[in-house]
Amino acid sequence: MTSILRSRRLIRGLAALSALTLVVAACGDDDDAEADQASSPATETADTTGDTATTAAPTDTAGAVTDATEAAAVTTAGTETSAPAGISEADWDAIVTAAQDEGKVTIYSSQGLDQLNDMAERFSDEYGIELEVVRDIDSALIPKVEAEQQTGSGIADVIAQASAAWSEQRGAEGWFVPPVGPAFDDPDFDRAAELSESGFFTSSAAVLTFGWNTSQYEAGLGDYSDLLDPELAGGRIGVIEPAAPSIVDFWLYLEENYGEEFVTQLAAQDPKIYPSSLPMAQALTSGEISAGSFVQVLVDEKEQGAPVDSGLADQVWGARFNTSILQTAPHPNAAQVLANFMITQPGQEAIARKAASVLPDVPGTVTTVDKVRVQDLSILTEDFVAEYQAKWNDLFK
Repeated sequence: MTSILRSRRLIRGLAALSALTLVVAACGDDDDAEADQASSPATETADTTGDTATTAAPTDTAGAVTDATEAAAVTTAGTETSAPAGISEADWDAIVTAAQDEGKVTIYSSQGLDQLNDMAERFSDEYGIELEVVRDIDSALIPKVEAEQQTGSGIADVIAQASAAWSEQRGAEGWFVPPVGPAFDDPDFDRAAELSESGFFTSSAAVLTFGWNTSQYEAGLGDYSDLLDPELAGGRIGVIEPAAPSIVDFWLYLEENYGEEFVTQLAAQDPKIYPSSLPMAQALTSGEISAGSFVQVLVDEKEQGAPVDSGLADQVWGARFNTSILQTAPHPNAAQVLANFMITQPGQEAIARKAASVLPDVPGTVTTVDKVRVQDLSILTEDFVAEYQAKWNDLFK
């Protein structure tokens, strides 16, 4: 018998009949992928550690799931609303057993490497299944998946990346297998908002915010508006250049929340311009600048003794990680178990540390995904982006 995750009939049914809200993330469209990697949140998550991604070898698919499991999934496919999948405990146990027989699962992800490794350890402890992490930026991972799909020879079982347009397009084409695990029915997981009708879900969201050097600016920052303090004028503030649509959206976020005049006043502070958050954070730590407007939450740096701190606005700017079980997954049952684990409490404690979680009250996280701005891709047309970049250059350069 073919596996539940190999059944094209099931894939079509799940994708077509689950009426769920489409998740939108923060990294622009496919045409801008390379530019986005220079400055997007996903890039920063990848670049911070400086590790090189590994390449996994193809593996054979393990044994198929039972008749009962396939029947339960077909029942789920017949649902015409965003109601819970309703998979029975026995059916889920059958998937877990088949996953343990497969023994391995591979994730391609641009989430933080420390977070991914923590998740891999927790997942292995829970299920006895090896989780191989292949970590890189989106513009490197997506072509790998494209090639695997074209050849029909999958290596990745799951991909987590921040390109909303790619997720929407490929999901609509049936590249993803919707998750059926019980964690997706947890009332604390906003299924309607974070599980797309195209089969991908939000597993966490990167958060970019403001920070300061505590030795150089003792007053600290309570909000972005504090960047207008005259004491920070003359090259003491770091700003991000809007080189990609996703970062144009960040500047739109500032305008919408603090007024268009805020950006003009910030430019009058004569800030230093950085291409991405990583060099900005490094400049903040070294004292090259006293305040930064686009850095990751500086929890680890602060705990390690660096003279830095960071804060959060009521609504933060960031990027959702669209996470998908791939139709070409060589370990389809283990992929389902991993997807389920990622949105449980222990999974969130690992993958969403220093980021936004999909569940409330997760230790080590800084906010929840509902507090993260959702980017409106329809606004960020090529002409609009070019026009905004020209306006920004006139102000800041």
